[in-house]
Amino acid sequence: MRVDWSWVSTTSIPNRSCTAVPEPSAYFERFRDELARLGANPVGIGAFAALLYRAEPRETTDIDFLVTSLRGVAEAFRAQGFDVRAISDTDSDEPYVVFVRGSGVRVDALLVETDYHAEAHRRAVNGMLTVDDVIVHKLIAWRAKDRDDIESILSTRPMLDEPYIERWAAEWQVADHWAEAKRRWMRA
Repeated sequence: MRVDWSWVSTTSIPNRSCTAVPEPSAYFERFRDELARLGANPVGIGAFAALLYRAEPRETTDIDFLVTSLRGVAEAFRAQGFDVRAISDTDSDEPYVVFVRGSGVRVDALLVETDYHAEAHRRAVNGMLTVDDVIVHKLIAWRAKDRDDIESILSTRPMLDEPYIERWAAEWQVADHWAEAKRRWMRA
């Protein structure tokens, strides 16, 4: 069988200046360990945490951490050659989020700032959010990919602390999202 490649444009073929993008799992431990060394006490959140509980994997392009401190984090990663953007309130020296980028690496470190985030951080198991807290985070974000994560997680019929989820969904004013998720995706 002969394949017709005439439809392929020359711009679709990578050139030498393209950067290979590593799979986030390839650098998760490196950044977790470095954040821990810096005293940030990192906990994995976002899609990477959701992958622990989903029925099937999905792609993600970054790794997110919830941390108890960001002091010195931006400086440390800049010193390692990464592009770093630290965002802080005007009345605070410590940033509340740090974005680390470079050579295909995308890491976001978010500071624990709310009672909920503090509790989710405390409840983490083996440095990752619990299934309940992944769901709460996904209810808050409620993008298409977050709804997909919730659907996939609920399809596995995990043991959930529903009163906990309901409490934080109400606190974040996303109880309607949880009601919809249960109606659409929870099996009786």
